[in-house]
Amino acid sequence: MFTTYTVQPLLRGVHLDDISATGTSSLSRSFLDRPSHGGQAGGGSSPVSKSSGIFNRNTRPLIESIDNFENHLYLGTSDGILLHYTIDEQISSESDLPRSRLVQRKTLGFGKKVVERIMVISCLRMAIVLCDSAMTFYSLPGFSPFAHQVLPPIKGVTAFCDDSSQRGQLAEDGSVRLCITKRRTIQFYSLWSDAISEPRELNLPNGALVVTRWRNIVCVADSNDFNLIDIRVGRMIPVLPVVQNGPGSSAQVLKPVCLPIAENEFLLASATSSGQTAIGIFCSGSGDPVRGTLQWSSYPRALAVEFPYVTALLRGNIIEIHNILDQKLVQSIRLDPSIELRTLMQGPGITVWMSTLAKVLTLLTGSQDTQQGVGIDQKQQDTNRLPNVLARILIAGKDSVSALVTTPLVLHADMLLQQGRVEEALLLSEKTIATISSENLHRERLQMELDYIHQKSGLIYLGETLFDDAFGLFQRGRMDPRVLISIFPDVLQRVDLMSQVSLFRGIRDQIERLRTLPDIINNLAKAGSEQSEEFGKVLLGNAKEVFLQYLTRYRKEGIARKNRPLPQAEATDTALLGLWVDSGDDASLIQLLNSNNLCIPDLCEQKLKDNGKHYALSIWYKSRKDYKMTLSLWKSLFLGEVKDNSFDMGLQDMATLLQSLQDISLVEEYGWWVVEQDESIGLKIFMPGETKRAALFDPDQVLAKCKSKISNEGLLTYMEYVVIQRKSESSEHHEMLIQMYVDNIKRLTEDMNTLSRHNEVVLEFTNLQKRYLLGLDGSRKSSDTTTKAAPVLSYSSTFAAFLHSHAKSDLVCSYRSKLSLLLQLSVHYTASTVLPQVEAVSHLKFEKAILLARLACYEECIKIMVKDISDYQGTEIFCLNAGVFRSPRRTSRGLASEGSQPKESTAEIEKKKQLFMILLQEYLHLAQDQGMVALALSLLDSQSSYLDIAEVIHMLPPVWSVELLQRYLVRSLRRSYHEFKEIQVVKGLSLGENLRISEELYQLYEAQGPVIITADDICHVCGTAVADTVFMRTVDMKVVHLHCGSLQSSS
Repeated sequence: MFTTYTVQPLLRGVHLDDISATGTSSLSRSFLDRPSHGGQAGGGSSPVSKSSGIFNRNTRPLIESIDNFENHLYLGTSDGILLHYTIDEQISSESDLPRSRLVQRKTLGFGKKVVERIMVISCLRMAIVLCDSAMTFYSLPGFSPFAHQVLPPIKGVTAFCDDSSQRGQLAEDGSVRLCITKRRTIQFYSLWSDAISEPRELNLPNGALVVTRWRNIVCVADSNDFNLIDIRVGRMIPVLPVVQNGPGSSAQVLKPVCLPIAENEFLLASATSSGQTAIGIFCSGSGDPVRGTLQWSSYPRALAVEFPYVTALLRGNIIEIHNILDQKLVQSIRLDPSIELRTLMQGPGITVWMSTLAKVLTLLTGSQDTQQGVGIDQKQQDTNRLPNVLARILIAGKDSVSALVTTPLVLHADMLLQQGRVEEALLLSEKTIATISSENLHRERLQMELDYIHQKSGLIYLGETLFDDAFGLFQRGRMDPRVLISIFPDVLQRVDLMSQVSLFRGIRDQIERLRTLPDIINNLAKAGSEQSEEFGKVLLGNAKEVFLQYLTRYRKEGIARKNRPLPQAEATDTALLGLWVDSGDDASLIQLLNSNNLCIPDLCEQKLKDNGKHYALSIWYKSRKDYKMTLSLWKSLFLGEVKDNSFDMGLQDMATLLQSLQDISLVEEYGWWVVEQDESIGLKIFMPGETKRAALFDPDQVLAKCKSKISNEGLLTYMEYVVIQRKSESSEHHEMLIQMYVDNIKRLTEDMNTLSRHNEVVLEFTNLQKRYLLGLDGSRKSSDTTTKAAPVLSYSSTFAAFLHSHAKSDLVCSYRSKLSLLLQLSVHYTASTVLPQVEAVSHLKFEKAILLARLACYEECIKIMVKDISDYQGTEIFCLNAGVFRSPRRTSRGLASEGSQPKESTAEIEKKKQLFMILLQEYLHLAQDQGMVALALSLLDSQSSYLDIAEVIHMLPPVWSVELLQRYLVRSLRRSYHEFKEIQVVKGLSLGENLRISEELYQLYEAQGPVIITADDICHVCGTAVADTVFMRTVDMKVVHLHCGSLQSSS
């Protein structure tokens, strides 16, 4: 039957009266010499008279109090002695009693008075002792007394406690809160490692034998009643009598027992009138009952709590354990009467070895044979990690000490599992899970025990082919996936798979009984005549399907946590690969290989090769950065040399990979193959946009290969990339691109249909210009000649812009737009070389005009623009830009307002005047019906500043009236008069400035007087005689030659 607690002996036959023991030491005798009426918090229920006074010298001393600090055990005796033991860490189960050593035996200096209580405060490394109504302080672990100047003894103490809510932790100010009761008062202290505060005091009329505290609520009890005190307001609340029918009806006076359980909850023990039975009542900080009640066969001598259990020490060497949650008795322990239990104490905890737990939770690494080769130190370290458990409850007999250890859940569950009662074991584990909270002191060990139960239960279900239930339990039990992979031998064939796997001994034994999944299925097939080979295959398929789901979930959770251990990750990823290969799930397989996987290289490669998964193999090579093998496989798949139905890539995917590689030899080997398959995709490999990557390719070498491998269209695409995107400065590249544009235009215009469509487009531009002329003429006739503004030039109305706008609809326009733009922007070609190529195509008049302008043949250029193309606005913009054809972006800046333009140089102004005069001549040579008058007058009005009236007058037809030229004449005369007046103003200012400087110079001569030069005066720069009337004097009054002074100033 399962038992909640197990008694684990620590000390036996303690020599309490051996005054000659080694390591004894004595403290000074106390000046206190009166009977003690104090008690331990949660202490025993023996009559008060027994816990005080001086015993007869012939009476054998007993253990009366106990506590521990780490592995140090401190015992207080009935004759004022303190015994200090150390408990060695147990490493084997050779004996049920751990090795111990008596470190020292101290006489506390209070005579033969009972050491009523020892309380260890671990966080301060301090112990407090109550003996003869005095509290004294000692440092740990040596149990040396503090100097009275640091921590003086506190006298007249009946009981004391710490604040249970601190749970062994320090407060924010680094202190531990203490509560001390005296005959008529209760005091509150803050204790530090080297100081104690002044007490805060409240009246306590009846005194107290027992006190406990949780934050601001204190529970005190005298010999009659339990009371609660809210220290914030100093209010006392009567709660419960110690004995139900009043203090006078009991045959003996009981020492009250109470215990804090949790936040705002206390447990009070109340006896019946006879004192033979008792009940435990849970109450809140305001005195209201909570939960149910506990039943005890006698009044407890002491209580301890380890959530969710309450342990009570009763008379007759009986210990009863109740569950706090349902108030049921879960265990009753009756010890040998010879032990004579004296007290039960809950302390910081001491490490205790449990041999029964060691047998179950021993961890083995590798196979049994491998385990024997492991060093004994490592083996013991792994084995001792779990069997050493923390015991918080200590019980003391007259000369012995034992620990009350929570019996591990795994022992009970393992017994149920051995009997095949899996559901009961799992139900027990579910109940235990409800107790794993932050308040449970054993939650870490409980989690390990739950893992064992779930793992073993899963293996039992696996043996029964309940695969869904089994793998669900494996997940809950945090089973190492390598263990389950080893059960499927065809998934991952590796002899060292289990060499580094740590398993509980019980789990390893269960696996060895099951062996592998095929063995399990074969055993079932032999057990019944209805089992067949086909049924076994179905079972194996179901098992693999569930196993696949388990591994997939395990991998996703590991990736989400970002803490996948390498060995497990390698085994999991490799097993998943094998399962997906066998199941034919190519999509999941490719997804695995494209992710950051940790598949074992040699196993994965062989598995994929053996099953013809060439595309998956190429992806695996890619994940390993073996790009040569990746590209080789892709090429074979494209050419059909190997077959794989899952292959769904295109040339674009191959080109994308090549565009990311730095190995130029590999890029060229497979890049040109891609070009041969699809030059539109392949050429992009050799046309990177990134500057650093572009430097890896020599344009001339690529160009040489392009000429033999791709079409003219592909070659044109690459040349545009070299010239425009890479900005090549080679004249050969620029002239080659120009030639290719010209050749394409020539080839297209040889087709009559294409030529006809292009002529229609050009004719459309001519019609637009005619409408422009009509607009100019109509505007001139209807406007006020003195106020009408000059027409605004717009690039959007030029022939270049017209070609660009029709580039998408007409291929000839597209090539002409690119050609004209290149001719305008490029400075890396020779115009005289290109001009014959352009002249060979009669339709490229605009392009010819650009070249003529580059050669400074402005008359011929403007003549073509005006008469052949009719691009009037484009020509005027050309002149305004001083004979330069510009792109739309640059032209928009050129046509900006005058205030935003940089100041023109004299050369630019003169060149513009020259060009506008040529343009005016061309306009005047037009026929009347070609808009001669409208264009000439518009030019005169808009560019009058560049057209000298003296020259213009002689060029104009004599039949033109003054009224027709009124606007131009008025503007020209106004500008001439403005310039004349401006010159007069400048002359006046200059004259005034000359007069001022002359006056200042005259005054300077008058103030300084004449400078006399003799034959002895020498120049301070060259050192020769001045001997000349032309000289200068420096700021520091030194005379130098004029030319020497000029040289000195310039240097």
